[in-house]
Amino acid sequence: MTKSNQPFDTDDSEISKSEAKREMQRWQDLGKRLTELNNQQWQQLSISENLLNALLENKRLKQHEAKRRHIQYIGKLMRDENIELITHELELLDPSSEIYGRIIRQQEQWRTRLIQDSEGLNAFIEEYPHVDRQALRNLVRNAQKECSSEPPKPGTNFKKLFQFIKEQMK
Repeated sequence: MTKSNQPFDTDDSEISKSEAKREMQRWQDLGKRLTELNNQQWQQLSISENLLNALLENKRLKQHEAKRRHIQYIGKLMRDENIELITHELELLDPSSEIYGRIIRQQEQWRTRLIQDSEGLNAFIEEYPHVDRQALRNLVRNAQKECSSEPPKPGTNFKKLFQFIKEQMK
């Protein structure tokens, strides 16, 4: 028996069986997070028709073992999806994520600037040129009236302005 003096031939393109299992588990976990969303949220995600159908089918299942096997199937379908994009879109939908909080703060800053700064309207229109200018002007004017009362108490127009900004920033 001869002993080879060559070092082990390692190929970086191959992954270990354990790593493959961990990756499959990550896909299943992401799929499980997707099953917890509603139909409207699924429509906002960049997912394939096959995955969408599998998610709809998962809503129908009631038995624990059937759900577990179906989550494995969803994990298998996740192989063909853009995982980074889906993860990013999920973070945008999750109120506890940093990205979601940052976007909300930015929207609140725009609302404050539109109400308090006379140049805020022009800056917003420059940033979002597709905006309905007339509707924006009306919402800003009505929100300014609400906030100028004594004591200032934001009401429905204040909230409507925020929703309008939120729609424009999508």
